[in-house]
Amino acid sequence: MKLIRVAVLMVLPFVCVVASAQAYAIRVTYNTNLRAAASLQDPVVETVLAGTILNVVGSSDRWLRINRNRAEVFMADWVDYTRVESSDQTQANIDNCCFVDRQCHTNQEWTDGYWAFQNGQCAAPAGTQSETQPTGGDTSQVDNCCYLDWNCSSDDDWLMGFHAFRSNRCVHRGLAIEGSEAFVAKIERALAILKQRSPGWYDYSLRGLDKIKEVPDTVHAGVHIAGRTFNISPIHTVDRPGERAAIWLAGIIVHEACHVHQFDAGLPYAHLEGERACLEIQLEALSLLYPGARDPFGLRTVLENIENPDYQWWLN
Repeated sequence: MKLIRVAVLMVLPFVCVVASAQAYAIRVTYNTNLRAAASLQDPVVETVLAGTILNVVGSSDRWLRINRNRAEVFMADWVDYTRVESSDQTQANIDNCCFVDRQCHTNQEWTDGYWAFQNGQCAAPAGTQSETQPTGGDTSQVDNCCYLDWNCSSDDDWLMGFHAFRSNRCVHRGLAIEGSEAFVAKIERALAILKQRSPGWYDYSLRGLDKIKEVPDTVHAGVHIAGRTFNISPIHTVDRPGERAAIWLAGIIVHEACHVHQFDAGLPYAHLEGERACLEIQLEALSLLYPGARDPFGLRTVLENIENPDYQWWLN
């Protein structure tokens, strides 16, 4: 299978398309940015927590129009969310005490809220994970990979374990990294920052890639779709000041995982359309990894000029 050139660094020209006049509700899977307008260049108004229910009132191209606190904000439609049957939080849609009797602001509070609901404890303060885990050999209550073959030690581990179980991915834990000691250390640091600052995009990367492999500079780097392997040469892991090197690599990893996700979804995954889509994804991830950066690593400029052959890195 042909390799896709590594993206050092992708949003179709915005054409407003009204999807539906009827409002509906969604629940975001991960912490998600809401923006002032339908563009990655517009400021983040709010970052809502995983599990938040939002009311969608329309769409503009690849952006959802959200009615939030009596104001209109926008959410990218390529981030993970699930649709609920109505905008009302009916009992059929509620699976977490955070929707019932408590205000939840952290991953741990949402996790505790979920387990409290499962145990009929919404009227009382939720216990911790360890207090509600299945005991003995009973697996009938298992709904998290952390109960099976994952070694979970943090709130983020448990959150990812829950979502991985729901999508039947317990057998896939982490990425295989092949290369020199220095290369492995750089990739591990990038993944650690990705996991710490944006568990959602970390999980997205793990679902897209099985392996990251070091290759010589003379070999064309890129993602091998069939093998779900990201081949990367040392030239793309150059040191940058402070954490910039790790953030840079983390963004590239998200970008290359995007190519696999695009392929799996039957969407354009290569050439102009594929690279544009994955650069868009990369920039959204970098907004959480590198908050406050107006044009992280110059990628926004690349996106704005991607129709210009001088900016089409995959043709070089």
